[in-house]
Amino acid sequence: MIRKLEQKDKGNWAKLYNSYADFYKVPMNTDVLDTLWGWINDESHDVNGLCFELEGKIVAIAHYRTMPRPIKAQYIGFLDDLFVEPEFRGQKIAQKLISHLKSLSKANNWNGIRWITHSSNKNAKKLYNKIANNTGFELYELKRD
Repeated sequence: MIRKLEQKDKGNWAKLYNSYADFYKVPMNTDVLDTLWGWINDESHDVNGLCFELEGKIVAIAHYRTMPRPIKAQYIGFLDDLFVEPEFRGQKIAQKLISHLKSLSKANNWNGIRWITHSSNKNAKKLYNKIANNTGFELYELKRD
């Protein structure tokens, strides 16, 4: 079952998000977790959270937001983070979460969903190449001093 993240989910969510950060080799700490959790639970913040619950246990999470797309003068949904517990992969959970976001497009007046993944994330790319178009754009990041 797909649903919004709720206050009661913080412990399970944090475990999954730590695993997500580990996968991408991003150091994680309590400050980041608390800030992100605050954003997810603040109705006025852009970041939203979904989870996939199976037999009373959260086995996947997704964070998303509305994002302007200036070149089209439209809004799109942007999927920031998606993580499925390894033992539950292969059950189309990621695909179901992305499909749910697609269904939110109409309600939120989005003209589609975008996301990025690392080029080494071969398993995710297998799914993404089946359900979406690779735009061919490459991501650059300029760190502040």
